[in-house]
Amino acid sequence: MQRIGKHTVRVGEHQDTIVLTLRGDVTLDDAKQIFDFMAARFAGQSYMLVTGDMSELGHVLAEARKMLVTASSRIPPIRGLVYHRASFTARVLTELVVRGYALATGADFPVHFVKDEAEAGAWLARRRAQLIRGGTA
Repeated sequence: MQRIGKHTVRVGEHQDTIVLTLRGDVTLDDAKQIFDFMAARFAGQSYMLVTGDMSELGHVLAEARKMLVTASSRIPPIRGLVYHRASFTARVLTELVVRGYALATGADFPVHFVKDEAEAGAWLARRRAQLIRGGTA
């Protein structure tokens, strides 16, 4: 696990998954460090899945959102995203960030919100199985 400001980031139980706990605002420096972590830990992977706790998310600052697009070429394609404990505001913000990312990169992946970590784990298992069955992993 690595601390980035108030946030934490780690590789999940499966090597294709990044687990984020976002606390407070996400600054440009935070976003850069998160992408550095992803680029280093997921190098050589054909895809990655994203999960995490959004209960304490503040704002994703504009410069951090813009950086997501430029840094996307440094990481494997995101093939699914599931967050738990996300407020309505966090859900809307996530949807906006993902749509901007999709428009800029052509990425198309499911985004899902659930109550807790157990539900997120179940969703990840189903998504991973889909990817493996479909040969798109």
